[in-house]
Amino acid sequence: MLHYDEYTMSADEIIMKILSSRKDLTRDEIRELINRKIRESRGFLTVESAARAVAAELGLEISGFSLAKGTAIRNIISGLNDVTTAGRVLHVNPIRIFMKSSGESGKMRSLYIADETGILRVVVWGEKADMLEPSEILGKIIKISHGYAREGYDGNVELNVGLRGEIEVSPPDISEDDFPSLHKFLRRINQIGDSEVRVNILGVVTEIFPINTFTREDNTSGKVRRIRVDDGTGKIIVVLWNNKVDELSDLKVGDHIEVFRAKVRRDLNGNLEIHIDGSVEATILSNLPSRLGGSEAAGNTTFRKR
Repeated sequence: MLHYDEYTMSADEIIMKILSSRKDLTRDEIRELINRKIRESRGFLTVESAARAVAAELGLEISGFSLAKGTAIRNIISGLNDVTTAGRVLHVNPIRIFMKSSGESGKMRSLYIADETGILRVVVWGEKADMLEPSEILGKIIKISHGYAREGYDGNVELNVGLRGEIEVSPPDISEDDFPSLHKFLRRINQIGDSEVRVNILGVVTEIFPINTFTREDNTSGKVRRIRVDDGTGKIIVVLWNNKVDELSDLKVGDHIEVFRAKVRRDLNGNLEIHIDGSVEATILSNLPSRLGGSEAAGNTTFRKR
């Protein structure tokens, strides 16, 4: 438990701002809310960060980040509960069906959002996953309430949306101008080079090649398929490996595809390719949202893993 004299001047200033706007709260009550937030984070939040989180939950704007947005992505750490945050949707994965320990089937969907402070993977469980069709929400702002943060399979923090969680698409109290645009996270095909390890692209499938099978050294079989994608600035071969061949089996010429964190390689002839394996996300878009047309279709910023 923190003592009052451990509060920094900036934290006290935040408390004063809360007191001036929330006459129904006392200083001690606000300090207890801050302490509770620190306990929930298992000590990983500083007093100031916890004070900012409490202020955000109470609807106050601190240093430009308002309650409407909630907690900035960079301040979300594993162990936090009842998290509110907002971001622009960068990528949405297909729904996955799994078996629970009870023998019943469950469903989940993951997506990535970004604000001006970072990128966050969001995992949505249960029926709420049906709300998030990729073609409907890609590029839009969503607000997540009552989420809980945990460490993901890759060691990065991710936000989970369960039974208590809520998701609002294009909330009216949040300005789109407060978030980076989607095209800033996409790479134009004609700008992809050897210096890049991972890139995000969005384009149209113009050609699909037959599936090839092969035998690995351990005598297990594998499969590979190549497709050609055009984003208006250039064309590139995208190579699908193993499970990704099955996951994208419904892909047709003319479909839009978004590839997230793809690996850049050169083929035997020295031509650049993009490879999609189990570590890469890819989604077929039945329709391209109008907000992605024209100059919004691609940018010049590659994905950087947090």
